[in-house]
Amino acid sequence: MNLSSKKSFLYFFVLAFLFLLNISFVAPVPIESMCLDMSAKILNKGKYVAVSGQVFYKKSGGLMVTKFTKPSETITLTNANGEMKIYDIKANTVMQMQGLDFSSDNSFFYYFLCGKTQDMGLKSTGFKLESTKIEDGMVVTQWVPNKGESSELSRIEMVHEKYKPIFMALYNAQKKVIKKTYYTNYQKIQDISFPLNITEFTYTTKGDSTITRRLYSNVKTNKDVDETVLNFKIPGDAKVLAPSKK
Repeated sequence: MNLSSKKSFLYFFVLAFLFLLNISFVAPVPIESMCLDMSAKILNKGKYVAVSGQVFYKKSGGLMVTKFTKPSETITLTNANGEMKIYDIKANTVMQMQGLDFSSDNSFFYYFLCGKTQDMGLKSTGFKLESTKIEDGMVVTQWVPNKGESSELSRIEMVHEKYKPIFMALYNAQKKVIKKTYYTNYQKIQDISFPLNITEFTYTTKGDSTITRRLYSNVKTNKDVDETVLNFKIPGDAKVLAPSKK
C-alpha cells in the first residue's frame, strides 16, 4: 500500500469512527407525552377496592387524563391550572372542580418528567430544606414550611437512593406521621428512571390506615401514545353535577 492509499484509508477510518461516535451520543428524544396501564388496590378496614385503567400525561399544559375501566367507566381530566373534570361515561354526567390541590403539577408524572425529583416539588409549594444526612448510602433530607407559610404539615422527610426518591413521609402539626409513600420497581424510560410501583400508607387520627398500591405497566411515549384520549372532549349535553360536600 503506497503512502497515498494509506492516507485515504486513514481518512476513511477517521470519518467512519466519528460517524459512529455521533450516533452513540445522539440525545434521546424528550418525552412530551406518556401513557401507562394502571391497576390499583385500595385497602381500608379489611375491605379493598380494585381500580384499573390508563393514565395519559402531556407536558404541554400539564394535561393529565385518566381513563378508568374499573370499578366504573369514568374519565378524569386535569391540567396545571388545577381545572379538574370527572366524566361518567354511562350516566353522561360531569363534575367540575378547581383548586391547586387538583393541579397536575402535583402529580408524580410532573415531578419525574420535568426533573423535579430532587425536591418532589416541595420548594414550589412553600417548603425549604432544613437538613441533609447520609444513612446507609442513602440521602435523607428533612423539609419544613417556609417562615410565615401556612401549612398543615410540620415536616416532610425524603429518602433518595442513587439520586432516585424511594420514600417520603408527611408529618402533621402534632409531629405524627400521616402519610408514607414508597417508590419502587424503577425502570428506565428513555433517559428517565421511572417508578412503576407506588405504595401509600395514609393514617387517620383514629389510628386507622388506608393502603393504596398502584402498579403501572405497558409504558408508551410520544408518537406511540393514543392522542384521541388526550384530545377527548366531554359531550356538550353531559349533565353538570355539583361537587359532593364532605
